[in-house]
Amino acid sequence: MTPEQRAARRDSLDALRASVLQGLMARIAGNENRPAGEQFANVQLMKDSTSAALLKTMDYFGKSLSVGCSFCHTVGKWDDDSREGKQTARIMIQLVNMINTEGLSKLRPNRNGETPKINCVTCHRGNTGPGTALLP
Repeated sequence: MTPEQRAARRDSLDALRASVLQGLMARIAGNENRPAGEQFANVQLMKDSTSAALLKTMDYFGKSLSVGCSFCHTVGKWDDDSREGKQTARIMIQLVNMINTEGLSKLRPNRNGETPKINCVTCHRGNTGPGTALLP
């Protein structure tokens, strides 16, 4: 796939996610600040986040892996757990949280005075699988 084709695919996925996100935000209008666990069914790991923050995070996950919502979800049946991508995402969320809280939190703050943290794009860099290239 050429760089132009990758960019067009990414733009198409961004537009699709934005459309789904807009529909979900309209559905929760007025309740954006309610806990996600109260607003949506079957939220297991981010139930204390606001509903709007959960949706923003889901969009970020999609951008980080260059995928649409259907990579993890059965669109329209958001609480369905049958997709492997959703099960994997939950494991990855727990792994990132563990690395950030149990590992990186022990490091000295960086130049900006912040504790180093990883996130999805740290490893995935826009791919569905994490990068495996070794640096020289």
